[in-house]
Amino acid sequence: MQDDDEDKPPSLRVVSDNPRARADREIEWAKDEAQRALSQFAAALLRAMAGNDTEAAYLVRRLSILVEAINKFQKQSDRGMSVPELREALLVPRAEMDYSNDDEWRRRRWLRADGFDDIVKGALRLAAHKVLGEEPAFGGMHSERVIEQGIKTLEELKRPPPPPKPQPRIKKGLAASWDDVDLGPPETSKRRLGERLAAAIDASHRRGANRSTGFSHADLKELRKAIKAKDDTRIAELTAKIGRPSFEDPK
Repeated sequence: MQDDDEDKPPSLRVVSDNPRARADREIEWAKDEAQRALSQFAAALLRAMAGNDTEAAYLVRRLSILVEAINKFQKQSDRGMSVPELREALLVPRAEMDYSNDDEWRRRRWLRADGFDDIVKGALRLAAHKVLGEEPAFGGMHSERVIEQGIKTLEELKRPPPPPKPQPRIKKGLAASWDDVDLGPPETSKRRLGERLAAAIDASHRRGANRSTGFSHADLKELRKAIKAKDDTRIAELTAKIGRPSFEDPK
């Protein structure tokens, strides 16, 4: 019997049967609320430091909301917020590299955002020392270098973009335009000459309809057939009749 029990798969438990599922969700909600309140208070504090009177008026209220959110999280989780959780709420997000190698516009857009991120990061470091009235380490050299790097990036973006990359060459056998389409071998000069001759005869026959000639409309049809069949003998016979009068002039 013991072996049979070991062969049985473990029984499945749905999430609703887990007594900790609801508590875990409430802890996660409380953490998100505390992180959001912390980031909002930090943003309001920065605006107040920059001289924003509206944010300064509501700063204490935002601080009160932050304290309440942290207390709620501590009550739900029986612990305080960890350093990674605080860092996640306060860290300034960096621009993500979401472009491909052939997308110059997106690349330059990312460089611009990344340059501003460097300037903001360096400025925040210097601002922290300035608010406390203390001299930054090494005279703020590291923070200034970060700011200068961001400025350099923005200056480089003022230069015109590089010329577009040449388009890949069309594979052999594919036509890039109508001019490249192969319409087959050109017509022979003999055939073109014959067709032009037939057209000229047809036009001459229409123009000379008011005068009688020895070359009739039926002869024209025969000449076209001869040209199509490339019958040189028949072509010569019919063209010899061109201009010949249909009746003899009286002497």
